[in-house]
Amino acid sequence: MDWERLSERPGQDPYLQELALFLDAHFARTFGLVWPENEPVVPRGTGGPPDTVLARYVADGLTALLGWRVEHAAGPRPPSGHLLVIQSAGSSRWTLRSSGDPAAEVSTLSGEALYVPPGYRSSAVHSDDARHVVLVVTEAEGAQA
Repeated sequence: MDWERLSERPGQDPYLQELALFLDAHFARTFGLVWPENEPVVPRGTGGPPDTVLARYVADGLTALLGWRVEHAAGPRPPSGHLLVIQSAGSSRWTLRSSGDPAAEVSTLSGEALYVPPGYRSSAVHSDDARHVVLVVTEAEGAQA
């Protein structure tokens, strides 16, 4: 990935750049947590519930930046694969387990993002006001992780 060229794109949202760098660094390796320094610059006038708008904005932006397929995982069943969880409100305490490793506990606060690669099982305890967006990330064929 040509990060120097990426950072020179005029008008590119720094929030999306941070998430793209974070995903590129952790993809297919291990789970990770990031608290981006920037807030997303979601265009005004975009209709729908705030979490759906955020999910669409981040999915479209990361797809454009990384060339990977990023999709909002809406629905009652937890998805599998490479997951990016963005805590949009409240807090959550996640327990992550991979085969043969001890469980890890990670807390997410509003604004933070958690990457969970395939092979990890997760469970969470959420605050009463917790909301989060779950995105499924699929690396493009032939891309390097």
